[in-house]
Amino acid sequence: MNSLFLLLAATVAFVFGYRFYSRLLALGVFHLENNYSIPAQNPPAEDEQRSAKRHLIFGHHLASLGAGTAVTGSVVSLIWGWIPAFLWAVVATVTAAGTYGLGSLWLSLRYPGLNPAEIAARLLSTRAHALFALFAFLLLLIMNAACAALAAQLLSGFPQAVLPFWAIAVLAWLLGGFLRGRNNFEIIFASLIALTLGLMAVWLLGEFPLAFTGALNFETQTTYLAFDANMVWVLILFVYAYHATRQPMWKLIRPRGYLTALLLGIMLFICYTAVIIDHPVLVAPEFHTGPGIPATLPWLFVTLTSGAVAGFHLLIANGITARQLKHETDARYIGYGGALALGLLALSAIIIGATSSATTQEWSQHYAAWEVFHDLHKVLALYINGFARMAASIGLDQAFARTLAAVVMLGLLVATLEAGLRVQKQLLTGLTERFPSLLPGNEKNQIITVVLLSAMLALHDGHGLGGLSWWPLFGVADQILAVLGFSLLALALHRSGRPVIWVLVPLIFMAVVAHWAFATLAMQWWAEGEWLLLSLGALLLAIEIALALLAVNVLKTSASSPT
Repeated sequence: MNSLFLLLAATVAFVFGYRFYSRLLALGVFHLENNYSIPAQNPPAEDEQRSAKRHLIFGHHLASLGAGTAVTGSVVSLIWGWIPAFLWAVVATVTAAGTYGLGSLWLSLRYPGLNPAEIAARLLSTRAHALFALFAFLLLLIMNAACAALAAQLLSGFPQAVLPFWAIAVLAWLLGGFLRGRNNFEIIFASLIALTLGLMAVWLLGEFPLAFTGALNFETQTTYLAFDANMVWVLILFVYAYHATRQPMWKLIRPRGYLTALLLGIMLFICYTAVIIDHPVLVAPEFHTGPGIPATLPWLFVTLTSGAVAGFHLLIANGITARQLKHETDARYIGYGGALALGLLALSAIIIGATSSATTQEWSQHYAAWEVFHDLHKVLALYINGFARMAASIGLDQAFARTLAAVVMLGLLVATLEAGLRVQKQLLTGLTERFPSLLPGNEKNQIITVVLLSAMLALHDGHGLGGLSWWPLFGVADQILAVLGFSLLALALHRSGRPVIWVLVPLIFMAVVAHWAFATLAMQWWAEGEWLLLSLGALLLAIEIALALLAVNVLKTSASSPT
């Protein structure tokens, strides 16, 4: 099969989705109003004033959506064949992910200044606040630790990307100071200059790899600690993330995410240009199975999350993106458009993974066992090296392309880490207002708390990779959070007298898939004696059941009340 066919089919589906389906959602379901006045926060936080242009917000939103995990999930999903992976990435993006992205922004704009836990308290009851906040906080804890671990592995595995990555962070800081309050023309001009300088940094600084060798040893009379390269990078990343989280969004986080999104656009342009010119053949089979490979259902839908439907996107949309929007109608462009952009990245990973081998037999040997893909760093490396080969097929320097892809993947992972810590801080702030005697009330202490907890989870294994051991639980819990997010959307639409069926269908589907997967994992954890994973999974499931009971009670009360 020619990979150009996948690109053409996906393009038709995405254009149709944005042109027609997103319009239906915007006008017929969520009733987005251009004149709807978004109430200001009281008082508005300095870093969340609604003064940014929507293209800046779009880039930051896209970079924060866990695009790095979209790559890993898409490459791994090929283990069931390219047809299931392609169909789920495209169909789910156009329908469920687009609806979820647009709806998350709509919900957040209709309840401005409230985090998802506080919105749940408004729609369900005050008891829902702590339950939802605990669920989201634990999920983000795993995500932050895993993103830091993957970023550290990339910094260790691709030392030529180290200097360009940090140079682009400095460039983004300068860009943020310049862009604040500028008009569209100035933003375009500055963006082109920053993008050019970023590409030059990749080209020139990529010639100077920076790597840690050996280990840093600390020894006292009672303790001995050895820090390898991964642990050192994890520590550096969390120190950076702490300072970035304390800064206003316009100063560093937003321009760095925006610049990363621009570089991602260049990377995808190169990838799809190679597909059009070289049209590599898919060597992956249409369908694939084998001993030790889990069944397609439900694991395809759990594995390919960020490239399709990811529950934590609600948290990012609420805590990062919606707080910067000025017009409700921008939810279509940013929310639905962001889902499509993420779908394009997932498609590139599917094409690269399906064409990465010379023959179908060689591909089948690589995808012979599920255990091969437990190391997500190797999955990212497969994508980065595959992109470099595709770029070389159209005459680009392979080393430059490899460094560019590594820098982009690093930027996406760190953007998700930055966003996750910021949302955790917001959740902690909301809980502090309810439990002032139990939780830190000072913003600095709140940031220190969330950074330390995420860092401890990442470092607890002694190699900086602790968050990755919890990744199977994250995949299932993320889908359960999507169920909770769709439930909040359904309740808000029902309360507003708007059609619910458009979110009810993906809600039911995701509920079946998520709980099917959780039941399978729970039995596996029980058999293997993974009591910590089983206990935490049971806690998250109990929280979801409690929230579901509150939702049922709200619906019963609504049905019994006079119209």
